[in-house]
Amino acid sequence: MSRLGKGPISDQAMTTITVQQLDELRRRQQVELVDVRTPEEFRGTHAAIARNVPMDTIDPYEFMRGRARRTDVPIYFICQMGGRSGQVCATFMAAGYTNVVNVAGGTDAWIDAGLPVEGV
Repeated sequence: MSRLGKGPISDQAMTTITVQQLDELRRRQQVELVDVRTPEEFRGTHAAIARNVPMDTIDPYEFMRGRARRTDVPIYFICQMGGRSGQVCATFMAAGYTNVVNVAGGTDAWIDAGLPVEGV
């Protein structure tokens, strides 16, 4: 994992992870991967371990309230290339939830790496 520069919403550095690192991690433990793309995009091709929560519907407070996991367990966010998921990470960080990780390269990098996918 690495740190990016300061996000547009938060003063904290954003944590990122490569798809290869995330794949290694998911082989050792359960991870929560949230795909923030539209339902139409998600129905196309998505990481097999991802669930869809569209960016335009996600509210950090409601999401965390409904989350079954402890707040110290990271949430990994993915989109097509990493931009929208980075915005979602910044929004969560601004709301005080700092244990969020952006997947660098997004679904495109996941597919290019030959990792498990679902969809058409």
